[in-house]
Amino acid sequence: MESYVTSDLVFRPITGLEEIELFNALPGPYNDGLAEDLQNGHCRADWMWVALRDGRPVARVGWWSRGGIRPEVLETLDIDDAHGDPHRTDVGARLLRTALTALFPAGTLPPPYVLQPLPANWRDDSTTERRIKGRIEVVERTGGKFFVERLRYRWTSGTPLPSRRGILTFRPVSSDEEAIDLLARILPGTLDAYSQADVARSSAGDHARVQYHDELLSYPSPREWWRIGVRPDGEPIGLVVPAQSPNGFVIAYLGVIDGHRGHGFVNDLLAEGTHLLAAQGAERVTADTDLGNHPMARAFERAGYDNFAGRIDMRWD
Repeated sequence: MESYVTSDLVFRPITGLEEIELFNALPGPYNDGLAEDLQNGHCRADWMWVALRDGRPVARVGWWSRGGIRPEVLETLDIDDAHGDPHRTDVGARLLRTALTALFPAGTLPPPYVLQPLPANWRDDSTTERRIKGRIEVVERTGGKFFVERLRYRWTSGTPLPSRRGILTFRPVSSDEEAIDLLARILPGTLDAYSQADVARSSAGDHARVQYHDELLSYPSPREWWRIGVRPDGEPIGLVVPAQSPNGFVIAYLGVIDGHRGHGFVNDLLAEGTHLLAAQGAERVTADTDLGNHPMARAFERAGYDNFAGRIDMRWD
């Protein structure tokens, strides 16, 4: 194990599971699951770095992956806010820069940083806002840039199910190619930042194929849950993907084909997906949308979903 020592700080990865308590000395939303993630390969010791002052952690960073082969997301980034160190942001940036250099060869882009969960309306509390902006600044000092802020919505079983207008009929997806074609037709005019960026780099068809195989098919729930909304004349207008993730029931995807937007069909799709998950026993359904995607946010709110949290994604270009 290589350590990087300055006059008063040591930057190094943890040695293994035996140092998980050292890593967890700083509070964070993932602490309870990090030991298990380390054991099952979602995290690795060489991906989990600490800045130590006199043996005490004053900053930490950690990456996560579904398969453990390569880091997919910077999941943990914490600095010691409790002791009032005026240089804590600088310490965090130095630690992150050291870990990035050690883990990612020159010329390769690190995976994105996802700062979550953010409290809803986090800007309204000065202490919370200062803490969140401190982490954003740490990433910015290493060359990372803000990419998108997302809102997390939640429907619970104590809330009435959204009403169905009865305008559309719904059917399952019949084939891989039908799903990919629908995804590609939904992409023009999308307000989703990730989809916009991916289409700019490739094409709607290429992005739809990757999204289908790498994202939507990764959910363990059956594809038979997915629903295509169809007009009375037989024309498909959109797709909703109700799903179950390891963390619970979700609306994994929701979109209306370009040319059919503005008629309230997103409400029909969302209602159908929510009803399907409730019939599967869901007592809680979550879904995300971009802060700037106002039509989608309003659809969730009309359906009885409440905005209970959020996240900020940052990227290195």
